[in-house]
Amino acid sequence: MLVGIFSDTHLGFGSGERACETFSRFKEAIELFKERGVDFILHAGDLFDNAVPSQEVWLSTFDCFTKNSGGVQELTKNTRAGSKSVFVRGIPFIAIHGTHEHRGKDFANALDVLEESGALVHLHLGSIVFEKEVNGVKEKVVVHGMGGVPEKHARDLLNFYDPKPISGATNIILFHQSFKEFLPFDDEMVASLSLSDLPSGFDLIINGHLHWSDEQIIEDKRFLLTGSSVFTQMKNLESKKEKGVFFFDTVSKKLWFVPYKIQRKLFYEKINFTNATPEEIKKVVEEKINSFLVNEFEIKPLIRLKIVGSLAKGFSQKDVFFVLPEDKAIFSVSKELVVEDFKKKMIELKELQNQKKGVIDLGLIILEKNVEEANLKNFDTNRMFELLASGDTETAARVLLSEKN
Repeated sequence: MLVGIFSDTHLGFGSGERACETFSRFKEAIELFKERGVDFILHAGDLFDNAVPSQEVWLSTFDCFTKNSGGVQELTKNTRAGSKSVFVRGIPFIAIHGTHEHRGKDFANALDVLEESGALVHLHLGSIVFEKEVNGVKEKVVVHGMGGVPEKHARDLLNFYDPKPISGATNIILFHQSFKEFLPFDDEMVASLSLSDLPSGFDLIINGHLHWSDEQIIEDKRFLLTGSSVFTQMKNLESKKEKGVFFFDTVSKKLWFVPYKIQRKLFYEKINFTNATPEEIKKVVEEKINSFLVNEFEIKPLIRLKIVGSLAKGFSQKDVFFVLPEDKAIFSVSKELVVEDFKKKMIELKELQNQKKGVIDLGLIILEKNVEEANLKNFDTNRMFELLASGDTETAARVLLSEKN
């Protein structure tokens, strides 16, 4: 069988000129699957960008699923609660929910609504069996799936689910979680799962959630990150690879990637400054932006800039601003700039913390440094610290004035 795979379509994401992008990309994916005649489609979570989509998003979503036209098929969804017949139109579409759609057990999930409408099968902690006969040869494929949950619960839920591959069949399993091996050291995302936590014996493990694509074979586990259909997070890893869909041949076990026809380019740049003036920063940033926009683009590129480092004395972050050519690109700019003297003090604080100084010791050392910088000779630092610590600020002020005079 031929399987179409994609994920993280985030229907409803964006505003302005990007408002229709997720829906257009979803329709393009369906067309790519139809053109190549896939037997079924797998979606690894975050079909929607919001747990409770607006009426407008629902309307555009149903329009997307009309592109998956065809007869009605009956599928059997197997879970711990038992078996359930689900009727779907067109190419069978199997989806797990992502973290964006995750809701408590007391609330309906958006994918359950789509299942009731016949658009897809919402799979969570269960499996679906596909069987096909070609030239007298029977083939069996089992799709397993666990929807996205908060990271702190992921390992416990996986242990509870405890999925097992079915003998004599091709086994595919879907997840929507972070994995430690695929997170850069400076990424703000967290993960409780490692690849070692995943069950063995599956022909393909598919994971959504992380928006860049990748494939790894570690020991007996073939692990695919599908990546997202559109840029929502603008991470550095996303800027290095195209967006697209995957195909998997369950007989040959061949896996391949097909990019979307029109790609929105993402430029990501982290620029570090040391003791710089606002004018110096502005000049470097403008030069970098101009280098990105040398070529013409069919659709506006995305430019993500992270401005970090330190400012020259006398300036603050509010003094740093740019006039961005928003008619040529869509920008996301963050500034994390500090004054050099403040930066040094922060480094000193961290060094002291690393030495595991007590609170009192830490306060005394900081006071001693301030006394030294104020050039106060023969100053009784311990006395001053005790006065301040006890709240006797009046006496402390008199002592300080007498020392200065």
